[in-house]
Amino acid sequence: MSFIQFLMSKSFLKNLLAAIILVVLLVFGLKIYLGIYTNHNDYHLVPDLHKKSFEEAKKILENRKMNIEVIDTMAFNPKYPAFSVVEQNPHKDDKVKVGRKIYVKLNSGKYANVSFPNIFGKTKRQAVSLLKASGLKPGKITKVPYFAEIVLHAVYQKDTLKKTSKVPKTSTIDLIIGDGNRPVPSNDDGEEKDGQKVDKNIQNTLNDVLGN
Repeated sequence: MSFIQFLMSKSFLKNLLAAIILVVLLVFGLKIYLGIYTNHNDYHLVPDLHKKSFEEAKKILENRKMNIEVIDTMAFNPKYPAFSVVEQNPHKDDKVKVGRKIYVKLNSGKYANVSFPNIFGKTKRQAVSLLKASGLKPGKITKVPYFAEIVLHAVYQKDTLKKTSKVPKTSTIDLIIGDGNRPVPSNDDGEEKDGQKVDKNIQNTLNDVLGN
């Protein structure tokens, strides 16, 4: 029997048809199995978690058979509640499968502290520029008799600040500035405090600002 005759024989055609049917059944069965195993076409829409607290977001996702994972805490944003979701991935209305992790970034609880700039001995204009550059806000400005128009004291929430102080970003800083209308003081002006001369008028003004 020639090879062509073998290919045309009934036994070969029957075996070929059986093999084709077997392959089709295997492919179809595998497709059904993978669909079940991977939850094929079982998608859920990702909810909008923005401005939700971590606990709220976690509960919402659990109800949709999803999980949550915090990947970062971002600098405080006043537009969002403290410790609420600022960013999420996947995003709102994205389609994901059951059990998918939703990665979120949370808002910090408060502004980070910044180093207080050295504004002492600076003019009002210089001091305001330095404060703004550091993310701080100039507040009430009180002038006192002094021979130079410079910053003498800085106050935050009734606390006097030093060069080494740290305050929360966006804080409002009150300033006590000389008016430039007083003669240069003599060595006898003022009183000793912590080893330094302290002008009584300036100290009285500072006490008033601090509520002492």
